[in-house]
Amino acid sequence: MNMLAVRALLAALLVGTGLSGCALLPPFEGCGGTEAALAELEQLPALELRPKGAVSLGGEPWAGAHCVDDTGDAWLTATRFYAYGGTRKEVLEYYGREAAAAGWRPAHDLDTAFGGGFAVFCFESAGRPSITLGFASPEQLREFYGTQPHPASLLGVAARTWFSWSTEATPDGSRISC
Repeated sequence: MNMLAVRALLAALLVGTGLSGCALLPPFEGCGGTEAALAELEQLPALELRPKGAVSLGGEPWAGAHCVDDTGDAWLTATRFYAYGGTRKEVLEYYGREAAAAGWRPAHDLDTAFGGGFAVFCFESAGRPSITLGFASPEQLREFYGTQPHPASLLGVAARTWFSWSTEATPDGSRISC
């Protein structure tokens, strides 16, 4: 293909995408400059809610706030991960009550039956990031986090329920809904 043909093709692409309102490259955001928004997300008061007896697993990959940039568009996340001696039902009832008292309402019905796998429930609050309650099976913990069998034994907890309480936001800290 000669240079004239290449230039004509590029010009047609530029004019065509410009007139249609589309861009050749989408406006992807990265993690640069997200420190203030991450600090704010990490301090979200509702993230401190947890049932009595739930033990926090601190440190990576269990807790903290960070920017994720692995899909072409970045987002912020802050997570708390817990080992708990009670049941999933008790955890769900706690968050159904306490998250509501703090201004977060379930986005969907919380009366969902649990299987042995990963279950996720989302809570929303006007103008604030949504918060997700997630449960994982011991098999999934081994697969995703490499735990063998449970890090809770190091904390002196007879854990039968593992759950995360987390939130996500856009790189500028704006709300992401359920």
